[in-house]
Amino acid sequence: MATTTSLTTTYAGREAAGYIRAAFLSNESLAAVTIRENIEYKQVIRKLVDNVTFEAPTCDFTPLGTVTLTERILTLEKFQVHRQLCKKDFLADWEAKSEQNGQLHASLSDAIIANVLAGVAARNEVLIWQGVNANSGEYAGFETLFLADAAVLDVADPEAITSANVIDEMAKLVATLPTRVKRATEKPVIAVSSNVAEAYRSAILGLGGGYYLYQGESVVMNWQGQYDVIECPGMSDDTMAFYQKSNLIFGTNFALLDMYQYDLSDNVRFACSFFAGVQYGFGNEIAFYQYTA
Repeated sequence: MATTTSLTTTYAGREAAGYIRAAFLSNESLAAVTIRENIEYKQVIRKLVDNVTFEAPTCDFTPLGTVTLTERILTLEKFQVHRQLCKKDFLADWEAKSEQNGQLHASLSDAIIANVLAGVAARNEVLIWQGVNANSGEYAGFETLFLADAAVLDVADPEAITSANVIDEMAKLVATLPTRVKRATEKPVIAVSSNVAEAYRSAILGLGGGYYLYQGESVVMNWQGQYDVIECPGMSDDTMAFYQKSNLIFGTNFALLDMYQYDLSDNVRFACSFFAGVQYGFGNEIAFYQYTA
């Protein structure tokens, strides 16, 4: 008698979407931007500028002044990840880890999903900044958008960042952003690539900030006590940006994640699909620093 082949859907819909949502939200760079979820393909990013002036008092209501309303469009791109994995490749490590933790392990399928989505998160971390829309499997990242927009405030004469020059170069970045943005109610943040963050930590140590030696990654970096400095591993080397978090937006929508088990083999088929993209509001409220050799 032939062996019966069965097909079981293990994960689907909202429950499965939680896995990929967690993977995306683990990106370090998302701490430096605004996140908008459940966007239906496109969303208008409206920009309102009110040039406030004072008028002489009267007894009547006299609407004066100028309000400018413009917009940019955040368009999501659709992506997918398909993999076929063998459970035996994960079994030994997963059970060993569970015993060390003194706990019963969750389903092996959960472990495999987590493993694949770690790769999804790592790839998205890079695309947030360096993605090029013309490349297959990518959306336009912030660096690509900034370089294409003449309104973005580029820092003049950028250099390769070292611990010897990082303080001076970061000062140039800070000086480039208009005072009206720096002194706004919402304080701007400084996003930096990993090599800039390393140089900055070394420079602070050289200035006597010895606590960096034993605090490690838990140290919260800031610029002269004014602006948070956030390390963004997806940024290109020698890159920094200074802006308000509300001005940079990461949009996403999670569609479906299914796990299928076929016959009696140890193969697991993994499929997920999702939407992602980035956009910003005011180019003239973003200071951008990038050195390319």
